[in-house]
Amino acid sequence: MRRILMGALLCATLSLPAEARNFAVPPKSPVVTVVVPDTWKVREIDFGYSAQSPDDEVVFYVEYASKKKLEAMLETNRAWMRENEIDDSVKPIEKEMDFNGTSGTVLRYDTKDANGKTIVDFVLLSGGENQVIMLTLWGSAEERASHKAEISAIMNSVRPIK
Repeated sequence: MRRILMGALLCATLSLPAEARNFAVPPKSPVVTVVVPDTWKVREIDFGYSAQSPDDEVVFYVEYASKKKLEAMLETNRAWMRENEIDDSVKPIEKEMDFNGTSGTVLRYDTKDANGKTIVDFVLLSGGENQVIMLTLWGSAEERASHKAEISAIMNSVRPIK
């Protein structure tokens, strides 16, 4: 009887959905994929997806736009910073880096929000000839540290579709 129960429990566990959700961005003619843990609250936004950690400490966005609308997208995100009481008056640190096989530009704002010191990263990736993909990560150093494994998994999951 015990073996039957253990077998049934094992089968039930194996039939559970995976612990992550996969997204292709943009939905039409995708250029990147990203994986977000199931425990994070995901919602579709105008030009991509947002995800929040279960405790609402860390926020991640993946968005897309045509290259000619890049400046408008950046301005929209500066307005988002102001709406969320994030000080956007600091000059971001800009750095080029390889991001999972794709070159990218990171704009890091070491700034403050209503809760104190915070960090906002905008990662700009080429989405091919006419697209730009932007990843946004917002959270304090402490909040990021408490979700380090999840953040690393999300960022390492971003892959170009070839």
